[in-house]
Amino acid sequence: MDRALHENREIFVNKQLLAIGAAVLLAVLGFAALFAYAKGADDRAFEGTERTTVLRVTQEVATKTPASELSAAVEAVELPKAAVVPGAVTDLSEVEGLVTRGVLVPGDQLTAAKFAQADDVKGDTAVPKGMQELSFLVEGQRIVGGALVPGDTIGVLASYSGSTAMAVDGVLVLGVDAGVGDGQSAAGATVTVAVKTADATKIVNAMEFGKVWVTKQNDDTDTGGGGVITADEVLDR
Repeated sequence: MDRALHENREIFVNKQLLAIGAAVLLAVLGFAALFAYAKGADDRAFEGTERTTVLRVTQEVATKTPASELSAAVEAVELPKAAVVPGAVTDLSEVEGLVTRGVLVPGDQLTAAKFAQADDVKGDTAVPKGMQELSFLVEGQRIVGGALVPGDTIGVLASYSGSTAMAVDGVLVLGVDAGVGDGQSAAGATVTVAVKTADATKIVNAMEFGKVWVTKQNDDTDTGGGGVITADEVLDR
């Protein structure tokens, strides 16, 4: 009787193991089927859509990096033509002999506008000692039409309920990134600057609670004669 009980128990255990094995197999097959369907859905979504192969940044690249050193920092990706930004680079030979105009970040499409001759790229855009990086998004018409490049110096104007003033000036630009476009896009761009803590708080406050305009400055820019300007002063004849 004990032997019969043992055999029955063995049969029961074997059946359980078979059931578990079958369940695992079904789960694996189900996942494979779902993956194949999802991939097919992506393919169907782009079916009939013209595609283009472009280069996309995979790791951060410093300003003034020669194009010849970018092979390990970019990858070739196939995108629908509508998603390709103007001036997209399809091969590094297109920018041979040039250097990056600013910092390249992962996910960026490589465009010709992100490169220039080494002599045309302004000096060191590293964060000066005692300062910190800050990024903020500004619309095209508020950012000199997008004509900023790393190494430029800017002023930041802040407006609140009819009052405007120069919040900070002499700010060093570290990077200009339009995201889906190039740094020269009139649609707007994210500007990364080097600032001291006091200036950082002014810019953030203006971005959060007011409106911001950016001016492009040079060594001869007269930054005096500022102060707070109100609507009455603008309209005062």
